[in-house]
Amino acid sequence: MAHGAWVRLIPLGGLGEVGLNMICLETAEDCVVLDAGLMFPEEDMLGIDLVIPEFTALLERRQRLRAVVLTHGHEDHTGALPYLLRDLPVPVYGTRLTLALARERLGEAGLDAAADLRTITPDDRLDFGSLRLEFVRVCHSIPDGVAVAARTPAGLVVHTGDFKLDPTPVDGVRTDEARWLYRWTLPEIEPDRIVHKGNGTTVVVR
Repeated sequence: MAHGAWVRLIPLGGLGEVGLNMICLETAEDCVVLDAGLMFPEEDMLGIDLVIPEFTALLERRQRLRAVVLTHGHEDHTGALPYLLRDLPVPVYGTRLTLALARERLGEAGLDAAADLRTITPDDRLDFGSLRLEFVRVCHSIPDGVAVAARTPAGLVVHTGDFKLDPTPVDGVRTDEARWLYRWTLPEIEPDRIVHKGNGTTVVVR
């Protein structure tokens, strides 16, 4: 860990609620957004079609914003993408299925041709200046999900995304428990922070 280094997690939605999942992962030099979800209105929100996160914090950091990374294809993690990209046209990374679903949503807004969508696999590593991202396959109610590990100057941060430990998933692809639950790439490295949000709960950071 570099002396004086820091990393900040800014939740822009999704705490204590179902939907609006979006976290800004920030260092002094770079920012990456994890997910960009919407929320469907409650029954008392008359005249509201959908709810999106507040993007002001990202607009203030536009010079350091490098990318959006999607953990899976559910709308509560991808549905706000068209609204975000209109103001912040950064590259969007996700697995093949996740990006296919996101592309459909972007097409409805007329943004699919302009969007910079980049496919990842769980074996990939992405470097964004002071942030290096790695991925691990997770099982969820929708296929092709990943957890994200960010190596930062201040330590290793793991964002689980949505997952379940299902021994018999429909697509036959299980959560990579050996890598995700116990270690990442190097046996001697363990996460300094683990971020997990269950539906209707708050983020837990260790």
